[in-house]
Amino acid sequence: MEAQMRSYFYSLVWLLFPANAAVDFDRQIKPILEEKCYRCHDDENVKGNLRLDFPEGILAGGKGGIVLVPGEPNESSFFILTTFPKDDPNYMPQKGEGLSESEQNLLKVWIEEGASFGEVFVHDPNPRVKSKFTEADIESARKYMILGDALEIVENLRASDLLIDTVNHDSSLFEVSYTHANRGPGEFELTSLVPLSRSLKKLTLARTRITNEDLSSLLELASIEHLDLSRTELDDRALDFVSQMVNLRTLNLRDTKVTDGGLLKLANLKELECIYVWGTLVTSTGATRLEKRIEGLAVKLGTSILPR
Repeated sequence: MEAQMRSYFYSLVWLLFPANAAVDFDRQIKPILEEKCYRCHDDENVKGNLRLDFPEGILAGGKGGIVLVPGEPNESSFFILTTFPKDDPNYMPQKGEGLSESEQNLLKVWIEEGASFGEVFVHDPNPRVKSKFTEADIESARKYMILGDALEIVENLRASDLLIDTVNHDSSLFEVSYTHANRGPGEFELTSLVPLSRSLKKLTLARTRITNEDLSSLLELASIEHLDLSRTELDDRALDFVSQMVNLRTLNLRDTKVTDGGLLKLANLKELECIYVWGTLVTSTGATRLEKRIEGLAVKLGTSILPR
């Protein structure tokens, strides 16, 4: 019955918007952004330095890089992150109701068609908004948030293409992402993070070429509470190192080669609250077995919906 209803719904959508009619940004896409995205990405709230309330902002991307690649929805995080399961830590929007299937479909088709913003493209943000995009203002804000000896350490790491931010605007706590850094196997040098080891709470290595052996330095970063290894080629051997991270609370392993046997290596991590294993070789039996070993743990199973 559910499948029949879904089929009927999409038939109705395409009757209203036939395949040969281009998706209209102002009429069909902008209302979705206003309802679902503006609360975190407009002139009042610029989370991740990303503005989604005017074309130049969308095309400019944010601190994580470009979010829209016209013609390539599966290369556009602007679309991809809205399709993740809602309890994935990378799911967007993080606040409020997510995009419906029909809204996701419209966004995908719009990008496939070239992501046209229509005839009127130029937008002149007012001076207050424009100031948020100046590098001087961004750097000033960073220096205000990150004080003392940590500032020099952070600036050196940023110079090596790492994304570094404070956690909830706390200048004593940090999160680091390698996702957009150009690193090959064996080039991750996680030891460079040791000077921040007491304050490093989140590490993201998702969608990188990191190897199992590269993770050996995790032993020196025991303060990490959130670790994202998703969409990498890592397997059970990587969990030999992860299993020694005693403060770990969340672990994202989606779209890796981890199995039930590897998952069981984590049984001594009693602070673990959630592990994401979509698109892995972990079975419901293996997930349940680990949940019984760690009180309060939730192992999130599911199916990968995107290419690596």
